[in-house]
Amino acid sequence: MGRNGASAIILALLATTATARAQSYGPINAELPAGGEALKSAIGGADAAPIAAREWTLSAWIEPSTIAAGPVLIGGFGDPLAGPRRYLSLDGGRPGLVTEGGTLSASRPLPARGWHHIAVSFDGTTAHLYLDGRPVAQRAMTLAPVPATAMLAPRTGTAVFAGRVAAFTLDAGAADARAIKAAASRTPDPALIAFKQGSPRWPGQIQQMYGQITPQDAATRPASKTPFGAPVARPEPAGPAIVATGPGTWDVARWRLAEAPRVSAPGASLSRPGFDARTWYEATVPGTVLTTLVDRGVYPDPAHGLNNLAIPEGLARQDYWYRSEFDAPAEAAGKRQFLTFNGINYAAEIWVNGQRIGTMKGAFIRGRFDVTDKLVPGRNAIAVKVSPPPHPGVAHEESLTAGVGENGGAMMLDGPTFGATEGWDWIPSIRDRNTGLWQGVTLSANGDATLGDPQVVTSLPRADNSIAEIEITAPVTNMSDAPVTATVRASFDDVTVEKQVTLAPGQTNQAVFRPAEFAQLAVRNPKLWWPNGYGDPALHTLTLTASIAGQTSDTRQLRFGMRQVTYDISLMDQKGELERVGVDLTKARALGQQIVDGSHEGIRKVTGGWAASLLPGAENSAAVHRIAGEDGLSPHLVIRVNGVRIAARGGNIGMDDFMKRVDRARLEPFFRLHQDAHLNIIRNWVGQNTEDAFYDLADEYGLMVLNDFWESTQDYNVEAQDPELFLKNAADVVKRYRNHPSIVVWFGRNEGVPQPILNEGLQALIHEQDGTRLYMGSSNRVNLQNSGPYNWRPPVEYFTEHARGFSVESGTPSLPTLEAWKRAIPAPDRWPISDTWAYHDWHQTGNGAVTSYMNALAARFGPGTSLEDFERKAQMMQYESYRAIFEGMNAGLWTVNSGRMLWMTQPAWPSSTWQIFSSDYDTQASFYGVKKASEPLHVQMNLPDYKVILVNNRSGDLSGVRVRAKVVSLDNRLLAEKEVSITAKGEAASPAFTLDLAPILASGVALVRLEAADAAGTLLSTNFYWQAGNDAQFRALNSLAPVTLASSAVSRIEGDETVSTVTLINDSATPAIEAKLTVMNADGTQILPAYFTDNYVSLLPGETRTVEIRYPTAKAATPSVTLRGWNVTGTSKRLN
Repeated sequence: MGRNGASAIILALLATTATARAQSYGPINAELPAGGEALKSAIGGADAAPIAAREWTLSAWIEPSTIAAGPVLIGGFGDPLAGPRRYLSLDGGRPGLVTEGGTLSASRPLPARGWHHIAVSFDGTTAHLYLDGRPVAQRAMTLAPVPATAMLAPRTGTAVFAGRVAAFTLDAGAADARAIKAAASRTPDPALIAFKQGSPRWPGQIQQMYGQITPQDAATRPASKTPFGAPVARPEPAGPAIVATGPGTWDVARWRLAEAPRVSAPGASLSRPGFDARTWYEATVPGTVLTTLVDRGVYPDPAHGLNNLAIPEGLARQDYWYRSEFDAPAEAAGKRQFLTFNGINYAAEIWVNGQRIGTMKGAFIRGRFDVTDKLVPGRNAIAVKVSPPPHPGVAHEESLTAGVGENGGAMMLDGPTFGATEGWDWIPSIRDRNTGLWQGVTLSANGDATLGDPQVVTSLPRADNSIAEIEITAPVTNMSDAPVTATVRASFDDVTVEKQVTLAPGQTNQAVFRPAEFAQLAVRNPKLWWPNGYGDPALHTLTLTASIAGQTSDTRQLRFGMRQVTYDISLMDQKGELERVGVDLTKARALGQQIVDGSHEGIRKVTGGWAASLLPGAENSAAVHRIAGEDGLSPHLVIRVNGVRIAARGGNIGMDDFMKRVDRARLEPFFRLHQDAHLNIIRNWVGQNTEDAFYDLADEYGLMVLNDFWESTQDYNVEAQDPELFLKNAADVVKRYRNHPSIVVWFGRNEGVPQPILNEGLQALIHEQDGTRLYMGSSNRVNLQNSGPYNWRPPVEYFTEHARGFSVESGTPSLPTLEAWKRAIPAPDRWPISDTWAYHDWHQTGNGAVTSYMNALAARFGPGTSLEDFERKAQMMQYESYRAIFEGMNAGLWTVNSGRMLWMTQPAWPSSTWQIFSSDYDTQASFYGVKKASEPLHVQMNLPDYKVILVNNRSGDLSGVRVRAKVVSLDNRLLAEKEVSITAKGEAASPAFTLDLAPILASGVALVRLEAADAAGTLLSTNFYWQAGNDAQFRALNSLAPVTLASSAVSRIEGDETVSTVTLINDSATPAIEAKLTVMNADGTQILPAYFTDNYVSLLPGETRTVEIRYPTAKAATPSVTLRGWNVTGTSKRLN
């Protein structure tokens, strides 16, 4: 997300003022492509009086680029569809005038291409039409004063005028024939005219900020009622310093860390075996400096309460030394040996055995160093001097009085780095700015032929996907000083291919394997990779070997998915028309073509937003085809995987962990929760999650990835100061991760297009190093919806106003569960709402200000009286809001909506805003609202019309589905009931019926229960709503009697998980609202992660619900499930 109260890029499309002549308007010069927008201006300001001149002359020079068969309006004044108006027009090329008093038209069309002068002179009773200075028609008319609103090329739902207009003018007074003939004799010279643009190009950055530039007022810093927590040391790393991970590869471990200011020895000494580093910290690697200092008990856990304030900002203003000693593996002897640093933030100087071997810069580039002549048999030492980003900025500490502060600041200059760690509205300033060896270090040994980063490309040439054509490119380098012939072999599944490559000394060449040469690469009946909900995310393991004279020289192994991504998108063509096209970049790559122009010049303002362009000649490419029937989606993106349109539902991940503790075990539950919520797309926001585990898990869980690079909001955040460094890091990221099937789009910048040198550089390198995926300069606005909203909005607005098309960011406050919040906030600060809440993102200001949320909660349910009462009410709000976000998308699925993503799904630390689960894997009501709305087959009630629809996200139709609605009062009286049988069309929302709730809600709250069942009566989907005529009526929910639900449970063991099936029964006479299940141990600790098939469930009297829960057996000593809810009495049931 971008800045607080993010300012739009304001484009003055038209700003015409009255001339010195009384009631004379113009001249206006404009270039008006068909794919652009109308130019509109309120002459004299929004409150200007209507133009009341009894006599007037309206004239313009026009140069149409096309002549429409029907009527088009060129330009004029007033509303083009209703009320007083006067517009110059063409009808089949015949000039004319359109007014509220009738139309006037010439009998013949324009005689030729080129410039033509059209004028209308009105003398108070009769309009006289002139073409090129000659009278061609006249008509008596009665006309009223016209609004002082000028508009050129208005959009009226039919054809539009396309071309250029010069000297468009409205003058008081009726010009005579001589004056008009004289004006028509002066043909405009377009070379001397500055035309306003009906489709402007994307502008560059015109303003920026540097974040907090001076320390904030000390009186506004957050304060707690409790002292900082005590540091708690974790066990030090154990095990050997060198750990084999595969043939010829080892992890380098057992690192030590020291602050550079307390180390006097130079790198040459530090990097020699035997240096005494016993006083240094045992380092956590992979990990940041702060992770080590917290793990060793130097500082308290910064995630708890205000403990982050106990850690000095100075950590980001000094260098650090890491060092490790290890014995060289015996099997590496006699081979070429390389050290690879997989990620260092920010800059590093690397020493081995007393010698400086190189440097690195940028958090996301690998450093690979040939240490063949540096390593020795026996003991070796490495020392690495790590420097933080040079512009760490000044921390803003959020409190109730200080507010949210700026999003980022000076550190954005240093991109590629973790720019969010200066502080954003979802993360505080991280004291070391994630400095350190945040990714691992490996040693590899191989022969003279070494393999580089391979690329695997899948194309699906048949509509039935019965064949997948696999192309493999493997770079191989001769590291020796003599020519070699290497045999490169590639194998996956039951396919093996090989070829020989001859290499001169030091030469790199590509071993390319294509189906045209190797028939076995045309895989029949392939196991394809699919996004979550559309099929299995099948993965295949490719093994590459390079051999010389029969001896293996190097080996690489990677996973890939057989899948092809294509895009439906609206692009401006060379004629200025907005074309809805399907783009197959994999085919374009094979043809050696580029298709999309995403440069600043290529991005154009169009109806409904902005759009990139087709490059010259691309509209005739075999990789581009026209699409009909998607007008409502234009200009927005549609993602297709394996030819199937994917209804993109998901969310943003700002940073997976605020201290970059990103091992697979820590991250996997987050990905599983995304999958469990029926989501299929995530976003690597500003590239802050660019690491192996992120993409590996996205692949495995079927989550498509929109992948950002490292710049943020245009006209707000500063831009990277070293484009060359940025592009080097970007190129390495693309080569490193391009084989992950999960990545579907590359974004150049969060909320804005990078500066031209970066934007064009990124587009070029992605074409060169990938070529199969779409590059989009901006994460919003360009072929996408604008961002937001981020604060609480009435649920109906997600159906009517917000996030139409493909929306990448939309959110609302989301308080964690009571249990999670208690773990994050010390007891004295939990209630009333305190600075500690604000520090953990309970915003008083900015995009996510909680004002509307708090007001709505108080209006609906009454203000919170305690943490427990407030949390109970908050979960009611959040279930409704988050369900509405995605049900609003469902309501317009494939008519006006193609994707909707939350800001955000996963928090970086214990946060109170936007996320749908907590940083320790607990799931609040927001999660289950999303899970409900996104289920594969879903019955829902739209707002505001109460239409009941059945959403089928699968590809096939489902016939004979019984859709039923039951409406009851709070005392369970039946108020309405309806049932129909329908066919749920595949990939569509099918209407069932509309409930007439307005009369019912006039009397108070109603409960609506929806069901969809198959012909055999098996429930396919259920839904439950509480509805009221106004907010105050919801307070009646407070009067519901408490309900004690009957329950039973059985458990079984599956692998390393316990699976408990809990049955809930409402045998009372009162509806039970939002029953919350939580799995606990007898000692009061919550068992996490836990995966529920449903939660926050509501049951009418007599209803039964079964919930299945999966959780780690190793964490479940004495498990029980507890119940609480809106009006559900707290109980506990032992899980056996």
